[in-house]
Amino acid sequence: MEEYPEYRFIQSQPAAYEMCRQYDPELFERIREAVKGGQWIAEGAMWVEPDTNMAGGEALIRQLMYGKKYYKEVFDVDSEILWLPDTFGYTAALPQILKGCGVKYLVTQKIFWSYNEGEEFPYHYFNWEGMDGTRIVSFLPTNYTYRTDPTEANKTWKTRRQIRDLEAFLMPYGYGDGGGGPARDYVEYAIRQRDLEGSVKMKMTGPGEFFRDMEEQGGPVHNYVGELYFSAHRGTYTAQAMVKQNNRRSELALREMEFWTSIALGKGWDGDTVRERSRAEALWKQLLLQQFHDILPGSSIGRVYEEAEKAHEEVQAGAGEVTEEVLGRLAGSDRDRAVTVWNSFSFERTVLVRLPEAFGAGVRTLEGEPIPWERTDACVKALVMLPACGAVSLVPLEEKNQDKTGTDNHTGDLQVTVSRIPEGFAMENRHVRALINREGEVVSFRLKCSGREFAAGAMNHFLFYKDVPRKFDAWDIDSNYIDQEIQGLREAKVEEVSQGLEGVLMLTGRIGSSQMVQYIRLAAEGRRLEFDTEICWKELHGLLKVSFPAEVYGENGINEMQFGYVERPAHRSKAYDKDRFEVCNHRYSALCDGAHGAAVLNDCKYGISMNGNALELTLLRGSAAPEMRADNREHRFTYAFTAWEGSFSDCDVVRQGYELNGKPPVTSGAVSRFSALEIDRGNVILDAMKPAEDGSGDIILRLYESKKAAVTARLTFGSGLGRSPVKAYLCDMLENIQEEIPVQDGKVTIPFRAFEVKTVRIR
Repeated sequence: MEEYPEYRFIQSQPAAYEMCRQYDPELFERIREAVKGGQWIAEGAMWVEPDTNMAGGEALIRQLMYGKKYYKEVFDVDSEILWLPDTFGYTAALPQILKGCGVKYLVTQKIFWSYNEGEEFPYHYFNWEGMDGTRIVSFLPTNYTYRTDPTEANKTWKTRRQIRDLEAFLMPYGYGDGGGGPARDYVEYAIRQRDLEGSVKMKMTGPGEFFRDMEEQGGPVHNYVGELYFSAHRGTYTAQAMVKQNNRRSELALREMEFWTSIALGKGWDGDTVRERSRAEALWKQLLLQQFHDILPGSSIGRVYEEAEKAHEEVQAGAGEVTEEVLGRLAGSDRDRAVTVWNSFSFERTVLVRLPEAFGAGVRTLEGEPIPWERTDACVKALVMLPACGAVSLVPLEEKNQDKTGTDNHTGDLQVTVSRIPEGFAMENRHVRALINREGEVVSFRLKCSGREFAAGAMNHFLFYKDVPRKFDAWDIDSNYIDQEIQGLREAKVEEVSQGLEGVLMLTGRIGSSQMVQYIRLAAEGRRLEFDTEICWKELHGLLKVSFPAEVYGENGINEMQFGYVERPAHRSKAYDKDRFEVCNHRYSALCDGAHGAAVLNDCKYGISMNGNALELTLLRGSAAPEMRADNREHRFTYAFTAWEGSFSDCDVVRQGYELNGKPPVTSGAVSRFSALEIDRGNVILDAMKPAEDGSGDIILRLYESKKAAVTARLTFGSGLGRSPVKAYLCDMLENIQEEIPVQDGKVTIPFRAFEVKTVRIR
């Protein structure tokens, strides 16, 4: 920089700046001076360059919130470019999130990788339109380690994918993955080619000036709609299963912490709000660092995952401590006798909870309502209906009030029966009848309301493949894996564990050299069959999937992503379809027609393939590089199958996905039944409730439309919020007020576009 005044350097991650400030404060001050001088470009918008497929929607917002905050406070820069040259594909939710956080532009490049003969992306400079219709101006180079010599510069220009409507090209140059920045040769070549006859003209500048120059020429002509799918690195949805599971758990732990802190604030909690916001920000930043695009995807060396596991444990423990403290304050009475079950979700849910032995004589609510319960050898179970965004307290019946029959089962008709049949077992409640064969496979799944059969073949069928990618071991799953199937489950044995409020079967067996135990569960009021799985994974270059062929025809499957879903082909008709043989999902994937549908849910698995009518969830891999035997350890995870009658817009699969992932906290103490917030539209979901970042005591709601169905929703604030809202405002995602919305009798009415995210500030 001192030698070449025209030289520009970009560094895109506040997390790295903060490490520099911590370990080398003198160098950090020199960097700050270079930023002021305009040579060092502090840009990038997010806290780190994250994976955007698997990180949750609220996490992506926090990447931008804390990233932009850092740039502004430390460098006095309003960051407006998302710089993600190496990330492995981009969720269709991203344009809306970027616009909502004041980011104007996106730069990436890896979408052009097509070494597995995928369909090549058509544009470099274009408007990218996300799944809600929001557009963001984007530029895609073809590399992040360009040289600037005439051969490479001219070849890059002449071989660009987009020939028309493109008069300039952004060229990030330097060693990149080699660990160094550009050398003097790169700068000298660029200077010589400012205006060299027979060569492209080169100008050293920053990406912000590039975008402004392009806008002066008229801006992008072309639009691209939908996700930026990366037709490689599909193994990153599954590699290093531990970090995927911890990512999901940490996001949920932080959600619970902020939700209940908000409830406490609404009830006038006099805690140190500045300290709590600082603590929350520190925990979030710890999680955001672990979402870096070579950590969360599972493509780092072993030491990274030792540190990541410890970091996630600290996040979950820290968030759990705050949640426990807040819930203790909220339920401060009758601690020796009562317990309270909490629900942070914005819809009613019925849950099966375990209670202390003191409840062995019976269970009722604090208000006196009887609760279905049963006593087993291991515990007392109760089936509890929880109000939206609220809580119910339970107290034990005294021995003298116990049913005179002396029975330990007071469930009424809320029963799951488990019975032996010739092919295996039948599990049945009021809603579902499922048949499980001796291999632990579901050979029939019928809804009683219609009698419809949803099993088109053996479901919960394990598929085991040889998995040896030809290029990048942890990163990739090659399409030819499907031609390398080897024997799956062996030595299978199924036996009954329990029935009553919950029916449970236990499946044991071996897959390769790995021992597996699986508990197949059906709750009394449940419409989903859960598969609680423990496996000691010892495989190398093995790929394990579980298949659910459903009696549903849909040429496209539905995969949940942040703040909604994407539709992807379940067939392999053309190159575009064949590219998507393995895709990313969050809590659910579904197949449906206009009259019925089926879905596979999960609590920590992101990879899935959809082959015709089969949903094939990817469970585990066994990569050898960059960490040898990366996933060889104990794993425990849960997936589930559910089905419904009616259209997708009327089903409850989104709620079921939340329910499978979020177990309600159960604490000692009592509080009167309450609901803090009710939403009258089932497709509008409260994804987060949090204290405002400015320490004002205001409460921020992050809501989204989940079913691609524009609606107007009414929010009703209940007694659980403590004080009735005085004012409400629509904000951007950084919590800046945009407009006031009227509050009438504790209600707010808000219109939603399909997949729209709304940020509401409550005062």
